[in-house]
Amino acid sequence: MSPDPDFSASRRAFLKLRSQPETVTFRPPWTDGRRIAASCTGCKACVSACPESILQLDQTQKPMVVFDGRECTFCGKCAEACEEPVFDLHQPAPWDLKAGIGEGCLQQHGISCQLCRDSCPTSAIRVDLTKRPFGSLTIAADACTGCGACLGVCPQDVIAITHSNKGREAA
Repeated sequence: MSPDPDFSASRRAFLKLRSQPETVTFRPPWTDGRRIAASCTGCKACVSACPESILQLDQTQKPMVVFDGRECTFCGKCAEACEEPVFDLHQPAPWDLKAGIGEGCLQQHGISCQLCRDSCPTSAIRVDLTKRPFGSLTIAADACTGCGACLGVCPQDVIAITHSNKGREAA
C-alpha cells in the first residue's frame, strides 16, 4: 500500500487537528433546531428573503446563519417568507446568541482598537478603563443581540458568537 500524498504525519499537523473548534450551527432568529426539524421543508424561502444574505441551507437542506462579515438586522423577512410553522415572531427575543471577546484583543495589548465597539448597533461593547494598564473591551450581555456586526470588523478574529443559554438546541 502506497502512502497518501496528502497525508502529513508531522506532530504539528496532528496537534492542529485536535485544536480545531467544534463547529456550531446557528439557526435563524425566531426559531430553533427543534422547530426547524419538525416543520422546515427546505424550500429556501427564508434564505431568499434575507436582505443581508446571512442565511444558507446546510447539508440537510435546513436554514443556518453564516455571518461571514455580515450581520442580522432582525428585519423579520425570513420569518415572513416562511409558509410553515418554523418561526415564532412573538418570542421575547429572536435568539439566545451573544458575542464574546477572546484572548488576543488588540485593546488588551495596548493597541487602541475599538472597531467592534464602533460597529455595534446596540452599544453593547464598551471600554472599561478601570482595567489597567490599557483598558479592556467588555460586552454587556443584556445589550448584546448576537447580531454579528462585531465579527467581521475584528482584525484579530477573537470575537465569537455563542449560545448564552446552554439548554437551547443549536442544530
